[in-house]
Amino acid sequence: MTALKKYKRLEGPAVWRADPDAQRRDVVISLGKSSLVITDSRSGAIVSHWSLPALVRLNPGREPAVYAAGPDEASEIIEIDDLTLIEAFETIRAALRPRVRLRHLRKLLVGLSILAVALAAWLWMPPALVDHTAAIVPPAKRAEVGRAALADLTLADGGPRLCTDPAGRQALTTLRLRVLGPGFTVAVLSGGAAFGSAHLPGRLVVIDARLLDRLDSAEALAGYLLAEEHALLTRDPMRDVLSHAGTLATFRLLITGNLPDPALAGYAAQRFAASRPPADAPYLAERFAAIGVSPAAFAVSLPPGFEALTRALADTPAPTDQAPLLSDGEWLTLTQICQTTAR
Repeated sequence: MTALKKYKRLEGPAVWRADPDAQRRDVVISLGKSSLVITDSRSGAIVSHWSLPALVRLNPGREPAVYAAGPDEASEIIEIDDLTLIEAFETIRAALRPRVRLRHLRKLLVGLSILAVALAAWLWMPPALVDHTAAIVPPAKRAEVGRAALADLTLADGGPRLCTDPAGRQALTTLRLRVLGPGFTVAVLSGGAAFGSAHLPGRLVVIDARLLDRLDSAEALAGYLLAEEHALLTRDPMRDVLSHAGTLATFRLLITGNLPDPALAGYAAQRFAASRPPADAPYLAERFAAIGVSPAAFAVSLPPGFEALTRALADTPAPTDQAPLLSDGEWLTLTQICQTTAR
């Protein structure tokens, strides 16, 4: 340290006492590398060594300056009236004291930095992990996750059941291919909480059988299929699945390619309970035009709360050469799809 080097080898007179009640003795003090050597001025014998970092001044601002070997009141004492020595002692004390404080400050700053990094990781990593993992899940795995989520709901005691009437499923397939194309799957559920329509990963659209009972045409049902198409294209449903599954399950999917069995428990029920058809009139109008069907039947079937969407779609011009998506017989067959359910 610069302060210690500056005063190395400095010597001068002082008065020393072994304790506050001991006899005063004239001594010579010498500053060493890290200690203070006290020598009897008559005999030349060394009477004591002090550690410089332990040096304590007992009467700040007054002279002669009185120093102790430590904070203990019963420790050795020296009195110095030499201004050069006093300046040296004060410089050394000022140089040594901040080092101790800075050491604690450095530890505090390191601890705060670690805490800040941990907090940032806790806040940032789960959403970033979900986004990254969802982006790399392949279509086959998405379809598997969607089927597993639906199975968790339909296989539960007292839960809804898949509608499986063969003729009804054939009519549903015909409607699906005309409205959504071959990249989608559509299922109908009977029982459980009412939800209208919803979707799961793997482009799996799910229809509540009570919606079929309420609608009067395939064109009206087509609007709900297109609404779910828009919803799943707008927000990746895998992100919601992984947020529900949690960070550890997401890590497992990222590393092993598989979600743990309990990860999807309750997800489909939660997803269906929160389902609402999206109010995006331009997209729906464009898609209805692409399949050559008027959106009017869908518009008038919308539940309360979607009046603006109803008006926007009702004003959409109808195609000039529109043909029904299903015949009357096919539509009737589709509405009876739940005559048979999977158990």
